[in-house]
Amino acid sequence: MLVAGGLGSASAAPVLLEGVVPDEATRQAIVTRATAVFGAVAVEDRLRVGPVAAPPGGRDGLLRLLDPALRQVRDGHLEWRPGALRIEGVVADEAARRELLQTLAAAGVTPTDGLRLRGSDAGVEFEPGSARLTAPAQRQLDAVAARLAAMPAQRLAIVGHTDDAGSAEANLALSLQRAEAVRSYLADHGVEPRRLDVRGAGAAEPRADNTTPEGRARNRRIELRAVD
Repeated sequence: MLVAGGLGSASAAPVLLEGVVPDEATRQAIVTRATAVFGAVAVEDRLRVGPVAAPPGGRDGLLRLLDPALRQVRDGHLEWRPGALRIEGVVADEAARRELLQTLAAAGVTPTDGLRLRGSDAGVEFEPGSARLTAPAQRQLDAVAARLAAMPAQRLAIVGHTDDAGSAEANLALSLQRAEAVRSYLADHGVEPRRLDVRGAGAAEPRADNTTPEGRARNRRIELRAVD
């Protein structure tokens, strides 16, 4: 078994290598490879030598698991057991997730996917004073639902926003209605409601200038944020 924990940690914690490897040469090779990928000060070696089944591809197969692509993972955890490989952590986007899974699969074992996406802005905008989803917004949410279907452990925070027209109280209520409209749409398209948290922010968190029509349109929006 090989476990690499603390991948891409936001803290100064090292990448921790632990588990059992078949011989001293393999242990040294793994430490050397991890040091090359993550840096000498970032690797802590707790590997032990003992009886263990060889992975596909032998020592080279284990070394291929320690790919530079792992540096994309925040708070990551990579675990190999005979016949099983699992990767966990947070990656920037769906493209990074696919790239990493393909890289690990090339080592000879299809990994179990425990990766999650960082928060992202869905770009779902609304007409003034409305919580009704437009056709373009529905198409965007169709893509979100498909992505969530591929990541069944991922929770999502849905945050509604408005421009600054109207009272603060009315804007807060409208922003919550927008968030709830998105949750309802995603739930109707196969996403379990328990995975979806909603919040209304009113006009308190603008992303553009409210003095122009274009800016106000950008502020009438929904943001989708991955929940760790």
